[in-house]
Amino acid sequence: MAITGRDIERLLYTDTPDPVLVVHHGRTAIVAAAELGGHTGAVVVCSRTEILRHVGERDLTEGELTSIAASLEAAVHDPARPLPQWPA
Repeated sequence: MAITGRDIERLLYTDTPDPVLVVHHGRTAIVAAAELGGHTGAVVVCSRTEILRHVGERDLTEGELTSIAASLEAAVHDPARPLPQWPA
């Protein structure tokens, strides 16, 4: 499983209502928050709202998308790590 910049981009621009990035069965997926119950065993990584709270409503560069993805992947693998410091 790898969280990529493309996953973050998909999360930011999906038409899914209240989208959340999850890891389920070793793969990333974008699901509506209201449908999380149907994904038993999925690990919630973050929501679009959480990312926008940190970076604001703006287009992100490839490097910023990659940086966010790397921080989130590290947090998934080691939950004791501090929260990601995303680009501002």
